[in-house]
Amino acid sequence: GIAIGAGTDVAVESADVVLCHGVLAVVDDPRAALRGVVAVLRPDGLASVLVAQRYAAVIARAVAGHLAEARHALRDPAGRWGTADPLPRRFDEPGVRDLFGAADLRVLQVHGVRVLADLVPGALSDDPTSARDLLELEAMVAGHPAFRAVAGQLHVLGTPARRRRLSD
Repeated sequence: GIAIGAGTDVAVESADVVLCHGVLAVVDDPRAALRGVVAVLRPDGLASVLVAQRYAAVIARAVAGHLAEARHALRDPAGRWGTADPLPRRFDEPGVRDLFGAADLRVLQVHGVRVLADLVPGALSDDPTSARDLLELEAMVAGHPAFRAVAGQLHVLGTPARRRRLSD
């Protein structure tokens, strides 16, 4: 993949789809990164953005018995659980929606990813029937707002808010 920004050879309004998966957590300026996505998208293009979700980190640290880290992740503006946290930032849904708005992207859909998969015993994924049942359950809860709030990741689909005039 490529990072859109200075020195990138992607033409303005040339892309039908841009995948921005796992990028916003690690770039220096997530707003600028999304503005770059919008710049290369055609007016009817689609941005697919996947971000680490902050509240899942709180739950994961607490379930692992790291309560001080869970508290830190909850209080930290970037959703980090401490200095050893490998991610510079995590997001919640309102934060991602704000980023989309600031970048002139209209949110089309938001889904939770890995809502339950990280919470169930690993042995369940070894059993084909249990794995299939888990996949079915994940699909059922992915779009539910209450479950999105604790999903491991948020998948947000958006399109540029700008549109061509009919005369173009």
